[in-house]
Amino acid sequence: MYYQIKGLVLNAKQQGEADKSATIYSYQWGKIVLTFPGAKKINAKLSAAAEPLTESEFMVCQKHSLMRPKAVGANIINNNSKIKSDFRRNLYALYAGEISEKLAAYNVKNEHKYLLLSRVWEILGVCSNPRRALTAFVLRFLKLSGYAFSDYLKQNEDVLDLELQRNIAEISRCSGDDIDDFDFDDKKVWKCVENYLLNYIKKPSVGIFIEKINIKKTAFNCGGEI
Repeated sequence: MYYQIKGLVLNAKQQGEADKSATIYSYQWGKIVLTFPGAKKINAKLSAAAEPLTESEFMVCQKHSLMRPKAVGANIINNNSKIKSDFRRNLYALYAGEISEKLAAYNVKNEHKYLLLSRVWEILGVCSNPRRALTAFVLRFLKLSGYAFSDYLKQNEDVLDLELQRNIAEISRCSGDDIDDFDFDDKKVWKCVENYLLNYIKKPSVGIFIEKINIKKTAFNCGGEI
């Protein structure tokens, strides 16, 4: 049978000699793995739609419910060129995608998670504080996954100082439009939120990569942290 779905590409890898396999967070089905036949070939029509951080409408063929669906057509809605062309923003967007993949169950529909991920990719392309945008995303995605940071604080009020608690509460409530309007230590807030995240998933590979880059930058005194 053929279906039309809207999806966000979280990651992609080569499958066989010519195909690609991509993890998609779809609006209709939640997280799925989709095969893109021939997407590794030069000038393949499906190649661009299979790229991570891309949002597309896919025409999908699935002959049986137990078989992996295949993309037979795609119309790109947003290729998020602003984040793909900026190294730092690209890393934060991939980090958000990896978190979504690790926390989301397969074939569980959640429109709110879809819209949240799509929105943070949009904000990461224009905001001045991409790490702060990622922090806000993590807090909201955790809440949608049943791991609200506010619930943790109710049981562990003495773990964090009051100022840090207030900062985290503020950023968890902010919209993308006011993400740059706060004045606090982003690094301290991010470290706290990421440590909480790691109670539920292994450290994302993108996060490990960012740490290695920052260590090298510090060692050679060649710029601030990512």
